[in-house]
Amino acid sequence: MSSALLRIVVCGAVDDGKSTVLGRLLVETNSIPLDEIDDSRLMANGEVDYSQLTDGLESEREQGITIDVAHRHVYLPSGRRAILADSPGHEQYTRNMAVAASEADLGLLLVDAVKGVRDQSVRHAAINSLMGVKHVVVAVNKMDAVGYDQSIFDGIVDELSRRFEPFGFEDITYIPVSGMVGDNVTVPSANMPWGASVTILSLLDQERELDRSGGDGSLRLPVQFVSKAGDVRWYAGTIARGSVTVGDTVRVWPAMTEAVIAGIYSPNETKVAGEAEAVHVTLDREVDIARGDVIVGAAGEIPSSRAHLADLVWIDTKPLDTHASYILRSGPIEIPARVETVRYVRNITTGEQARGHALEVNDIGRVEIVTDRPILLDPYAESIHTGGFILVDRLTAMTVAAGMSKHPLVRESDVVKHDFAVGRAEREKLNGLRSCVLWLTGLPGSGKSTVADELEKSLITLGLRSFTLDGDTVRSTLSEDLAFSPEDRKENVRRVARVAELMMEAGIVVIVSLVSPFREDREMAKERFADGDFIEVFVDTPLEICMQRDPKGLYARSQADTSMQMTGVGQGYEVPLAADVTLDGTQPVEDSVQTLLGLVLSRRI
Repeated sequence: MSSALLRIVVCGAVDDGKSTVLGRLLVETNSIPLDEIDDSRLMANGEVDYSQLTDGLESEREQGITIDVAHRHVYLPSGRRAILADSPGHEQYTRNMAVAASEADLGLLLVDAVKGVRDQSVRHAAINSLMGVKHVVVAVNKMDAVGYDQSIFDGIVDELSRRFEPFGFEDITYIPVSGMVGDNVTVPSANMPWGASVTILSLLDQERELDRSGGDGSLRLPVQFVSKAGDVRWYAGTIARGSVTVGDTVRVWPAMTEAVIAGIYSPNETKVAGEAEAVHVTLDREVDIARGDVIVGAAGEIPSSRAHLADLVWIDTKPLDTHASYILRSGPIEIPARVETVRYVRNITTGEQARGHALEVNDIGRVEIVTDRPILLDPYAESIHTGGFILVDRLTAMTVAAGMSKHPLVRESDVVKHDFAVGRAEREKLNGLRSCVLWLTGLPGSGKSTVADELEKSLITLGLRSFTLDGDTVRSTLSEDLAFSPEDRKENVRRVARVAELMMEAGIVVIVSLVSPFREDREMAKERFADGDFIEVFVDTPLEICMQRDPKGLYARSQADTSMQMTGVGQGYEVPLAADVTLDGTQPVEDSVQTLLGLVLSRRI
């Protein structure tokens, strides 16, 4: 969708030449007032010092760095207007860069051809992805300093393509430039005939699908204030998502009262208003509406809950306190909130997820956040306006974090359970024994699935009902949306444990064959069960034996592809400290089956 206003975040590591490229772009598009190009902006040779044109702070000019985000307007050849946000390159100012990217449609990333790819370049790309930027132009700058060597450019492109792959950008365009000389900034370079005849300016002006709204696209109109003209009440706000038309049936969250749009007042004086338009609407009947309520579409799911999973960029110098109460602000909505759990802190450059760490300044983490009452937060990927929020310190009124909602979390208090007449005890009588969960854990290739298969055959032969939840089967069905990061593995274990719990309630023997490499995840699973219902079985097989067996070829693939997150090779396996049963994976399978069969049969009733 072409937009009259294009928002571009300009980023890159320190001294990669962001300000120089941006300054030249402004001058050569006549987007900067002539009175700003005075003698103080000239170098000794009389050339304009483009790097200082966007540095507004005195400390920036003194140090020759960008500290805060500088916004500049530039006029594109198509007639569109763009806002360029020159963001800091220093790691300590990551929070500033994140804020600049939060509403950007496009990212312009500068990389120094002399210094090559640096971690900060990858960090900025990752933050763009996190903030929902899907389109990136990568300018490999200072090509004049490397003699316009195509091999250097190609090498940087190859490395960046590999390191940017996990970020999920819709399109990435690479271009060789020189901000100092002017190659490929606004005019195609004669010094690089091997490159495509494109410029940064032409790439920024390229038509792209920039609509960041998603989901079902239903209406979101947060009410900012209520006014009255005569006998008519008007509800004012800016449409965050979707559109509204006179005659539409809508609901008012949180009461979810239905009404019909009776009138719309906007600068365009139309009967239809779309996303980002500031409007006043009136309804066909009296409805109790206050600031912070949201007018939503008549259909579609409303992601309202007291608990939400979210990504946080912590910007306060004081670490996050999970016991403290903050104010969550999303548009006109303000509500007390606290961060209940930090699931992990993300290492932006390596992709690793460190668990059990508090958030400190510039950290980015995934958290569970709980509010005093239900709040409507859309997934940030669907709407940056109703999915984004800030946390404010209640004492100092300072913003401490920027947040992006992932999805609501259901708490037990939100669910009313039905008391069924038939329960676990009645179902267990049909099977003749007390049901349980046998949780087989161990390295890939340890023999878990083989033992599980033979055990279930023995149980069926005895006329006992059972079911095996195998890791591969679960991964292709229940958890097909998950990868193999520590967070995804944790979620996989949670899902399998919940399914196993439900199946145990059916009165059958549940056999789980799952690597589940992390001790904490297995303990979390065990906590769902009463004593004696969860039996942790460690299939103890040395890594060397597992690699020799390699029944699925995973170890061979992991040696050929070091990026694979393979347990035992790419990721560690945490051996159980006190497993209920330990099986020797090098001994005959029959021995292991008999051990487990004896345990199960001891539960006869």
